Parts: sequence; structure tokens; C-alpha cells
Amino acid sequence: MLIEDLFRAPWHEQVLSELSKGIMTDEQLLAAIVKDWETSDKRNLMVLGERYYRTKMDIEKKMQDITWRSNQKLAHDFVKKLVNQKVGYLLSKEPTIATENEEYRKIMQDMFDKRLLKVIKNLGKEAINKGIAFLYVYIDEKGELAFKKIPSEQIIPFWKDNDHEEIVSFVRVYEEVVYTNTQKQKQKKVEYHHPKGIKYYVLQADSLVPDVLAGVETNYHFTINGKPYLWERMPLIAFKYNEEEQPLIDCIKSLIDDYNLQASVNADLLADIPNFIYKLVNYGGVDLQEFLNDLNRYRAVKLDENGDVDKLQADLQTDAVEKELLRIRKAIYEFGRGVDTQDENLGNASGVALRYRYSDLDMDCNILETEFQSSLEQLIWFIDQYLLMTGKGDFTNEPISIIFNRDIIINESEVIANCQASVGILDDQTIRENHPWYTEQVEERLKKQRQQEQMYNGYQGAFQQQQKDGNVNE
Repeated sequence: MLIEDLFRAPWHEQVLSELSKGIMTDEQLLAAIVKDWETSDKRNLMVLGERYYRTKMDIEKKMQDITWRSNQKLAHDFVKKLVNQKVGYLLSKEPTIATENEEYRKIMQDMFDKRLLKVIKNLGKEAINKGIAFLYVYIDEKGELAFKKIPSEQIIPFWKDNDHEEIVSFVRVYEEVVYTNTQKQKQKKVEYHHPKGIKYYVLQADSLVPDVLAGVETNYHFTINGKPYLWERMPLIAFKYNEEEQPLIDCIKSLIDDYNLQASVNADLLADIPNFIYKLVNYGGVDLQEFLNDLNRYRAVKLDENGDVDKLQADLQTDAVEKELLRIRKAIYEFGRGVDTQDENLGNASGVALRYRYSDLDMDCNILETEFQSSLEQLIWFIDQYLLMTGKGDFTNEPISIIFNRDIIINESEVIANCQASVGILDDQTIRENHPWYTEQVEERLKKQRQQEQMYNGYQGAFQQQQKDGNVNE
């Protein structure tokens, strides 16, 4: 069997066991997998996406053979803007937790605190940059359920099927700084997470040796009050950007590189061509440097008999470059499926026009949301299991939905006018929910206000009745 076959479904412990009976041992097989992964195109694309997000682009490699020529290296941060635009649009607002069980809803609201919501937001950024992001589920030192985002390039997942729906085991490869005999050095750690525990290794000279400091091996995934447990599922959840796990950078890298190059070359021309070109006839000086010094210092130059100085205007033709840059910019936002906020007509657009301009962004976020909803179902499974294990309740069969509240750009005046026009057609609750200023806090305050009004009306009615009864008695 070839190494490539390891990445085809199904992958499980039995496959590894059968392979180890042949030519390769478990450690040799894992070492070969790690070596193959670190040079794979998929991992390189993940590193590339992260690099471009951090504005470390290929334009930095631009060279200039002529020493006196300018060598501008202009990096335009389209990737960061597009990624942050998608994350902000879909994941910036606090989601709505929908369930009919009030106790369950309160528990899940505590679980989905600001820390977890921040992790989910960062998972969105990681998924867009690298095609896929990974959330590790574990029990912390306090015995509480915790979550950690692991960099995608560190994870080698083994999937149960070709659709990549369920991870049955995975390898994590990362570097760690250690001190040996007061000397600082980096070690490459390798962890093999399988259904029956975790094996720890250190990669040395393309070979895996047991990591004694990490404990070599554990036959559990976590402990609660000293009691070991194994998850029924691998505690690693994949959050995908799309079904193909294709990162954003793969769609727009060539366009960004072309934009950076065109802008940098144009900047070189502007820097190298002066505003005036001097024409010298019978110059009486030694060299051009002396001419420039005399001109700048004395506002005069030395000329021989019949000498003359003239200047020629340097006309720069940049219209073609500007049109090309504009064309590339439009292509970047079209194929990056985002919104160019420098669009002159964006600010005055009506509600319909705004929705049209945001249609590509909305479509891309629809795909991202579909993938994230599937992953959140797995996350909720781990939360339900933790609640069951710790005696906090059995909610495994309780229906629940996590609803993303998008940060949609709207024409608020139009929406408010439509709400007012819907009075008598729709119920008050529906109208309020579609109002741009509506939140759950508004609904709670409105309920309290109504309760206070009812209490006040009740007191007032009782007081009036007492007055009426008093008048009758008199």
C-alpha cells in the first residue's frame, strides 16, 4: 500500500495495525506521513494564506538589476480586508440560541460565552485563510469543558469517509522550544490521537522516538476528578470554508500579485523620472554632479562660449496603468466575493441596491454558514456529553439551533418605514423583530415595561373603585 492510500477512506486503527505487520512499523509509518504532509501542496497553501493575510507577499521578492533605479515593493492588503469583511459580516454579532427548554438555553448561553464566541470568530478567519480550521475539545485543569483552536497546518486528519464529515484519528505536528544543558533549541513534537488515547513522539532525523517528557502514551483523552475517560468521538472538530476546503488565497493570489507588481513598477517610474530633464549645450563645468550642485546652491551654472541651458518637461503617461489597476481591483473583489467599499455609488445606494452589491458576500457567507452549522452540531454533542457526565442534566435529545445574526448593511430609514406600514398586517412581535434596532434586551425591557403598566393600571383601577365605593357609602 502507498502512503497516498492512507488518506483515503476508511482510515482507522485496524489499517495502521495491518500495515505495521509488513515492512513499516507504526513509528516509521507516522514519520512518513508527517514528512509527506510537510511538503504537500495543501499545507503550503495554508501557510501561503496565513502569510498573505499578514501582508507578507511575493512582491517582496521583486528585484532591480540597475542600482540607481528605484525598487518599490507595494503590498496591498486585499486578503485581510476580504477575510475580515466575511468574518465581520457573519460572525461579529452574538448568535441567538433557540430552544424551547429554558434551562438548556441558559446553560448554552453560559457555554457560548465571549471567550468561545471569540474562538468561533477566529475559526472563521482560519477557515477562510486556510480552507479548513480545527477546534480541539478538552477538559481543563479545573475539570471544565474548554476549547482551543489549533493551527490548521499542524493537523493531519484521517477521515472516516470521502466527504470528510467525521475525523476518526489525527496527527498533530508542531515545534516547541526546549532547554537542554542550558542550551535553547527547537524540538518537533508529534502527537498521534486515536480512539483509545494519545501517543507522544519527538521527530529526530526523520525518525520518531517516544517523548518521555510528555508521558509517551495515555490510554484516555481526559480525566474528571482523577477518573480517566475516552470520548466516543475524536475531540477535534473541522470548520470548513467550503466543501472543497479551498482557501480564499487560492482564488485571488495571481490577481493580487499582478496588482502589487503593476503598482510597484508604476511607483518606480514616478520616482525615477524627474519633473524636468535638463538640456546642456557647451557646459563649462566638470561633470553633471557639479552642475546640479551649482544649480541648487547658487541658482546659476557655468557655461562656455555659445553655451545654453534648457529644460524639457517629462510627461508621464499613467492613465493606462490606472485603468489596469482598476480592472484588477474589480476582479479581486468579484472573485474574492466581497464588497469594495471604495465604490462611489455605495454610500447613496437604496435598500435593493445595497442587497445587490452585497449579494456575492452574502452568497459566500451562506456557504460558510452551512459548513459552520454542521460543525456546531458536533460541538453541541460534546457539550451535551459533558453535561451528562458531570450530572448537570441530560439534554442529548433536546432540539437546539445556533442562529447567526449577520451584520447586514441596510438602509434603516426604508426598513423602519416598512415596519410602520406593516402595522395591522403583521403581528407586533414580527414587526419588532424586523426593526433594525431590535434586540433580545429590547424585548425583555418591553415585557418589564408592560408588567409595570399592568401593575400601575391595576393599582389605579383599585384606587378608583375604592373612591367610588366610598362615595356610595356616604
